[in-house]
Amino acid sequence: MIQMAGVEYSIYFTAPSAGLNTINLLKAPTTLVGTMFNAPYLGIVLDAVRTAYIPNSGLIGLSTPIIKTHYRFEGLQINVVFPQAGMVGILYFGTPTNDSIPLEAYAGVVVQVSASNSGTSAANLTASGTWQFPQGNVKLTGIGYSPADQNIGYDVWSFTTAGGLLVQGFGVAQLLAQGKPDIVPLNDVFTAQTLTVTVNMNGVPAGKTHTVYLIAYYRF
Repeated sequence: MIQMAGVEYSIYFTAPSAGLNTINLLKAPTTLVGTMFNAPYLGIVLDAVRTAYIPNSGLIGLSTPIIKTHYRFEGLQINVVFPQAGMVGILYFGTPTNDSIPLEAYAGVVVQVSASNSGTSAANLTASGTWQFPQGNVKLTGIGYSPADQNIGYDVWSFTTAGGLLVQGFGVAQLLAQGKPDIVPLNDVFTAQTLTVTVNMNGVPAGKTHTVYLIAYYRF
């Protein structure tokens, strides 16, 4: 018998608070096949060490396309990480499609970087944040970019590798769409337990604050 790929059931959620929360599933075991939500990212706890952070892929203010991923849960409850209270979304369960990405590929750490323009005209700002990994000497596999607002012309983020090489990425809030998260793939770049990333924020309007979430994906 041929098993068709697709959704068997779904769970709509509203975040009661920011940070770690739980979601009850309808049956066990069950396989996550996708999600959609209206926040910069959604965290799903994989085990005691790793959390998968799925960056949003929708245009701010519009509906987010479904992000296809897959992971089998054995219990009736999963732990999730919400960046903000009140965010809403849907988890889809069933049989994954061929173009689905394993949830383990999203294992990473997230840092929030913010800066405010207190002037009377648009300005270019610079701010930094630090990724904290569960251990040292991990291999970076990608960097995800997810803005929390449209108070920006464009962002350029950068960090220096342990080998002294510069890695940069470019982000424009208005261009994220079509179910494709903004992730720069990396070729197993080694890093220590902490790594500082700098964001050059170009064209922040007067009196506005710009916030971006950067996710460092890794493997051991």
